[in-house]
Amino acid sequence: MRRSDERRAAIRPDTSDERRSAIIAAAIRVLAREGIAEATTRKIANEASANQAMLGYYFGSKDDLLLAVLQEMMRATAEVVRETVVVKGSLREAIADSLKAFWAHVEMAPELQIMQYELTLYAIRHPDSAWLAKQQYDGYCAVVEALFQEAYASAQQTCAVPFAEIARFVVGSLDGLILQFISDRDTARARRDLNHLIEAVLALTQTQPAKV
Repeated sequence: MRRSDERRAAIRPDTSDERRSAIIAAAIRVLAREGIAEATTRKIANEASANQAMLGYYFGSKDDLLLAVLQEMMRATAEVVRETVVVKGSLREAIADSLKAFWAHVEMAPELQIMQYELTLYAIRHPDSAWLAKQQYDGYCAVVEALFQEAYASAQQTCAVPFAEIARFVVGSLDGLILQFISDRDTARARRDLNHLIEAVLALTQTQPAKV
């Protein structure tokens, strides 16, 4: 390689991560729009303005791509949870407002929730990737647990229930509410049920519910 070529290679940005991210983003759009059964590699490649050979180069197989999408959704969901934490006001208000802020994201993009459940079940059905589904929920619970710890430490209060237990309760309860919501899209009922969940969490932690 000539020196001028070496200089050009040195300053040329590495776009491999960008291309991989672009393919994952395209797969998310196709999966959210059409579901796993209809999301072919050809459709994903077209959505990403790429060819199928490129998908194979970056991910190897459709299975590997789907699992990469699930990992990205896990990362994005954990980030949403962190972003929706409310620290202003009392501890009771912080818990209630944080859960409501997270639920607003669910209402904004229910198709992403459907896709994530499909991917989770897909991972469970495949022995080599079942660990990923467990890691998904372990990760969600860990994020929620850390947020409760931070909130209580900031308020200098003690929670009546171990943070790990309250985190599993919150994640499991939200899972049920989300499944019902994506089934019937009854926003008013879902919000009422969310308020019941908030009251249950506050009662478990011996924190009086805030007025909503």
